[in-house]
Amino acid sequence: MTNDGDFLGPAERRKAGHQEILGETIAKFEFFQNGWHPYSRFLDVDKIDLILRRRIENAVIYREVQVKFGKLYPCETGWSQSLFTCTSWRFFSEKNIAALAKRTDIFLAYVLSPDGGFKGDMFLFPVLEFVDCVKCAVKLGNESYRVFISQSRSDPKRWYLRRKSKFSALTDDNVLDVTDYYRNFRCLNEA
Repeated sequence: MTNDGDFLGPAERRKAGHQEILGETIAKFEFFQNGWHPYSRFLDVDKIDLILRRRIENAVIYREVQVKFGKLYPCETGWSQSLFTCTSWRFFSEKNIAALAKRTDIFLAYVLSPDGGFKGDMFLFPVLEFVDCVKCAVKLGNESYRVFISQSRSDPKRWYLRRKSKFSALTDDNVLDVTDYYRNFRCLNEA
């Protein structure tokens, strides 16, 4: 236990194993709290992490979900601190995106959390909409994208995917507003 009563400090948490498992565990609780019964896949051959089940009247519906986890970092220095409170980034290759695009019937849950613990920051995308968002992200020369998702400093309810690595204003050329995907559990009912 650390001096502040925490069992694991930030450095120990970062070394504590596969971060995707943390994201999947958080997602299970969030889906359950929103009326879905989550089940983990025993074999991840289809890149599906969770199967969700829900009964609506006499019908049982299922949804398949891939979960991604990203650490949230505070924006405390540099050019981004005037625009964003925190940000997360992750790399997606063209190959990853192409594989996701083939599965038109799945959803992607993107769980974001700082070292201090999960604060409810979760995005839920129909997979093809997620693929479209990634294609708007910062394109790298090695056939991959660096996907930054950042919280607005001026309006903390707004979240943006960055289209460029550096800029001085939130414009349509610089960012894509992804706020509608924040805790977007309703998209599971619309499929």
